[in-house]
Amino acid sequence: MTKTYVGDIDTAIDLDTEIDLTSATLLKIKALKPDGTEVEWTATLSGTTVVRYRTVADDLDQEGTWRLQALVTIGAGTWSGETAKLKVYPEYH
Repeated sequence: MTKTYVGDIDTAIDLDTEIDLTSATLLKIKALKPDGTEVEWTATLSGTTVVRYRTVADDLDQEGTWRLQALVTIGAGTWSGETAKLKVYPEYH
């Protein structure tokens, strides 16, 4: 199993919503960092049910447990998915 480290770039973060998102007009991932800071990442659709984001420099800037939620708009409604956890390890040297 691959671990995620502080500073990782191009790491795919996938959240499976288990619902068809092909008509979604908004795809984001809300992230709560270990220190309580909230961020949002613009995501893409992978397959029909998975919200995907690929990390860029400085996204994963804290070690610890991150809490993640899909945020999607389908039709006139906006929906937040279940909370997932991502363990981020100290930067590997």
